[in-house]
Amino acid sequence: MTEAPKPTRGRPPLSDRPETRDRILEAALEVFSERGFDGATVRQIAAKVGVSDPALYAHFKGKQEIFEALLKLAGPDLLASAGPSLASDKIPMQIAIPEMFGNIVAKWSTPRARAFASLVLRMGPDGLGNMLQDVSTRLRPAFTAWQVRGELRQDIPVEVAIWQVIGPLAGLRITYLHGNASKTDVAHAKSLAKTHLNIVVRSLTQTRSPEE
Repeated sequence: MTEAPKPTRGRPPLSDRPETRDRILEAALEVFSERGFDGATVRQIAAKVGVSDPALYAHFKGKQEIFEALLKLAGPDLLASAGPSLASDKIPMQIAIPEMFGNIVAKWSTPRARAFASLVLRMGPDGLGNMLQDVSTRLRPAFTAWQVRGELRQDIPVEVAIWQVIGPLAGLRITYLHGNASKTDVAHAKSLAKTHLNIVVRSLTQTRSPEE
């Protein structure tokens, strides 16, 4: 009686490798950028990765879930992973804004985040506007807390203060941190962002009158 052959150790199938999920996201960025979200299909994304449709579905339920994963890596969800929590009452505004938004700009500079910026631009003004509105909503509790504590000037509405911070940064992302940005563009954007954050913190800081 012959023994059944023993399983051999080797490389796992392409669709089971740990990096497959990452490759799916990279491919999805390309397909979304070329065809737009509505025009892209799971089959097109799977073909670009080199896996079957079922293999892709083993990682994502569909293209909406893929897009949501890209959002977490390169969209508004960067706020949750780019440094100190803005919602923490223990972090002064003068420290939180330069550190956190500086980290966000650094992450915006990565190839994947820059490709995502180009995708959002392809989606039209509504795509960018919705992202900025989402960021503004998430930042409101922190800015409100800073104003209550006296760190943010009382004469500046919270909504205005938020847009003073994120508006120019959004402009930098569109102008210098898109998918085709050069190393010079990226370096220039980081320098401008640093200067902007230092200036905006000073402008938002509560000032005292000479009589106090």
